[in-house]
Amino acid sequence: MKIDILTNNTVRKRNLLAEHGLSIRIEHQGFRILFDTGQSDVYCKNAARMGLDLKSTDAIVLSHGHYDHCGGLPSFPSAALPEIYVHPAAFQPRFFGGHDEKSLREIGIPWTLADHPMIQDKVIPVQKPTQIKSGITLCPQIPYTTDFEPIPDGFYRKEKGKRCRDSFQDEQILVIEDDGLFVFLGCSHPGVANCLHYIATLFPQQHINLVIGGMHLMNADCQRTQMTIQYLKKLHITKIVPLHCTGFPAMTEMKRQLGDQCLLLNAGDSLEF
Repeated sequence: MKIDILTNNTVRKRNLLAEHGLSIRIEHQGFRILFDTGQSDVYCKNAARMGLDLKSTDAIVLSHGHYDHCGGLPSFPSAALPEIYVHPAAFQPRFFGGHDEKSLREIGIPWTLADHPMIQDKVIPVQKPTQIKSGITLCPQIPYTTDFEPIPDGFYRKEKGKRCRDSFQDEQILVIEDDGLFVFLGCSHPGVANCLHYIATLFPQQHINLVIGGMHLMNADCQRTQMTIQYLKKLHITKIVPLHCTGFPAMTEMKRQLGDQCLLLNAGDSLEF
């Protein structure tokens, strides 16, 4: 398995770009997946500079309906557009802010299917755990099971014109089984522990080799961060790679407590297993 980080909030290598967003390319047994597309064409530019051909992509997975994970999809080489796996609710209008309507800002997908019929023709709706290939599963509708990870405040969606609190039922986790589990997270809005507890129920008694992606702890208080790290410790995960929305305070605390178990990576970095 080879994992290439195409888009992340940080970058160190020369001639590569960073933005607030996430895009990861995964190659496993000859099958190539693009997991999220950031918010612009940065992932395309970085892929080219890394010598990666996006036209060989076999599947695209959109983890949830926010601009920083789906915004770049229209920049994908259209002639090679593969099937796109996404929860239907990802296309609902999404907002962040206070309870006052005027304080809300749009954070949803910045394009519509109607404007991109080529994309619309490739969309495969995912509403329950679904195998897209043998050993590769998408897991949406993450339940809230821990006592320290409630539905996050400040996030809203509009359904049939009515604003309601967003419980992120569209957020999906990508899991690859290969002598253990490789877990790819978009933003973990339902909470990292909730996400991994859900995976444990779907794949019981399987060791987790890797957890990589956004863990949405950038605004978490110290107690929430510490409880999350303690939960991660109990799972004995081989490697943890916090990216994107995890936030610097949480990342550095993970590194301090987990040591070599935690890798702090950037756009342009790669992993091989």
